[in-house]
Amino acid sequence: MQILDRYLQAIKFWLPNSQHDIVAELRDDIRSQVEEQETSLGRSLNESEWEGLLKQRGRPLLVAEKYLPQRSLIGPVLFPAYWFVLKIVLLCYLVPWIAVWIALVIWSPQYRAQHLGLSALKDLFVLWMNGWVAFTIPTIVFAVLERVKRQDWLIKDWSPRRLPPVRDTQRIPRANSGFEFIFGIIFGIWWLKILWTLTVFEAGGVKITLSPGWHKFFWAFLLLGIVNSTLSAVNFARPYWTRLRRAIRAAANFAAAIVLLLVVNGFAPILVEGPAIPGDKTAVVAWAVNFGLTLSFAIAVVVCLALAVVDAWRAVKIERTQLNHRLAV
Repeated sequence: MQILDRYLQAIKFWLPNSQHDIVAELRDDIRSQVEEQETSLGRSLNESEWEGLLKQRGRPLLVAEKYLPQRSLIGPVLFPAYWFVLKIVLLCYLVPWIAVWIALVIWSPQYRAQHLGLSALKDLFVLWMNGWVAFTIPTIVFAVLERVKRQDWLIKDWSPRRLPPVRDTQRIPRANSGFEFIFGIIFGIWWLKILWTLTVFEAGGVKITLSPGWHKFFWAFLLLGIVNSTLSAVNFARPYWTRLRRAIRAAANFAAAIVLLLVVNGFAPILVEGPAIPGDKTAVVAWAVNFGLTLSFAIAVVVCLALAVVDAWRAVKIERTQLNHRLAV
């Protein structure tokens, strides 16, 4: 029953991974209760009766709360959301910050010269302060919510029918594939044109150009663009993930990370010139542009490696999911 799957999915969201087996137990328990009612009625339950049964069970958040350990500062109702926010902050801010810093220190001689020794202690202090702020603000917010929250809204006026639909993780929205294809083509033409002509920007008396050393990356980026655009087109025509397509995207992201890593490692300085820039400011502007691009490429390396790992894991997961489905059938 679709409404049961949506209900259990909502409960699963609030449970830690180590307790996801509880969902299977709840499914069996609810199905047993449904079978008893259907036996007494002599027919299958309709959607309204399913809704009433699940409403008696309670909101998914409160059902999950019964299986969560007790906390003091932040109670079990809000703690899953609090922990989810902290993980987002960790994975989307602190971990990339550390990874980019390490990448720049390893592969950028200019950055390494300015950020080792005593400068590294300054960077460590900045990281500690950012981590402290990132941890403290969500903690204060959720602690305040814990003190002032009312649970009446959790009990009254809710319906299982308003729960989000069960996600099909193997389904690909055509809008996403179409956007990826169009954006990939536009960005690819723009970037390959720059690599071919070596001119990044020229207007208003300012000219920014790449050194000839960038030419060697043209064919690598062209190949990556062809692979990604082709994959987006195939996903648009056949909007579902397969193990092969996941593996191809993982390989493409890993290859992109290697290419970008080579760019960072052998970064050829970008030239900034033009009458609109005073002579004494040219070096400062050139340094800012080169540092910004080096940092951007280093971030892109981390992102591509993360995407490659995720896609590789999902490729394996697809095989396991399909195997489990065949065994269940």
